[in-house]
Amino acid sequence: MKLQELLTEILTSGEFSKPKDKFGIIDETIYGEELEQFKDRILQTEEFADCEELIIIKHPVNQNELGEVIHPKMYKVNTEDKNTFKGKCYLLSLALTPEMYDPKKLHEPVLDGACITPTIYDQQTFEPKKKIVLEFSPELAQDKYIYAVGNPSMIEDAEKNGESILRKQLHEKLDKILDNPENYQVKGEKGMLVRGLFEEVNNKNTNYKTDLVGLQTEKETHTTVYFFEKDEKNSTEGQVNLKLSTIPIPIELRDKFVEELGPKSLNVTREEIEDFLKRNEN
Repeated sequence: MKLQELLTEILTSGEFSKPKDKFGIIDETIYGEELEQFKDRILQTEEFADCEELIIIKHPVNQNELGEVIHPKMYKVNTEDKNTFKGKCYLLSLALTPEMYDPKKLHEPVLDGACITPTIYDQQTFEPKKKIVLEFSPELAQDKYIYAVGNPSMIEDAEKNGESILRKQLHEKLDKILDNPENYQVKGEKGMLVRGLFEEVNNKNTNYKTDLVGLQTEKETHTTVYFFEKDEKNSTEGQVNLKLSTIPIPIELRDKFVEELGPKSLNVTREEIEDFLKRNEN
C-alpha cells in the first residue's frame, strides 16, 4: 500500500479523531505521538519498506550530541514516483495537502459537457466566486437551416426551431447542474507531505544520506522564534520583499524571551534575537 492511500484511509475511516487545539497545523495531519498507534501500518507501506527502525518524534526542533540544533525536513511524496525512506527514520508528521488544481484544466467539462469551477477569489474585493461552464454546439440550428435550403419558405421556421431546441437543451442542462452540483465539480488532487529526519531518502529528485548519530529526541530542547526580514535575493531597487525566517532558542529561555521581546510579535528583528541569545549564554 502507498503511504498516501494509508493516510487517506485513516483520516476518512473515523479511527483518528483530530484534537481541537492543533494551532498552525493543517487539518489532515497526524502529528507527533498521534502517529504511535499507526506505526506498524506505516512500516508496511511501500515508502517505509526499507526502514530499519521507525522512531516517532514529538518536537519540531531537536538537538544532537554536539549541541547543534536540527529541524525535521519536509518531503513531498508523489504516488506516481517511487519514494523510499531507509535506515533509521525519525518521523514527526504525515499530512495531506489541500486540493490543488491545474489552471489548464479548470474549465474542462466534468460531465455532460459542463463543469463547476472551484471557488475563486476576486483580486480586488476578495469575494468568493464560482463559474458554471457549459459546452454546446451551434450545429443544431445550422443543420436545420441546411435541411431547409432549396425550400425558402422553410428557412425562417428552421432557424427559429433550431435555436429554440438549443435554448431548451441549455436550460435543461443548467437545471440539471443546479440540482446536482456535486456531480459537476472540478476535481483537484491532494499531495502527501512527510516530515522527519531520515538516514537515507530516495525519490525522483533526491538521493542522499544523513548522519543522525547522537540525535536527541526525548525532550524538547528548543523552541522556534518566527520573524520577518528582507529577502535579499528577491528584492529589487524600489521594491523590498519580506520573508518569514526562524531562529531556535533554548526552551529554558522561552518565558524570558516572551517577557522581553514577545510583545513585539513578528516585528522582532534577527539582530534583537541574536543579541538576546548572546546576553543569555550560559
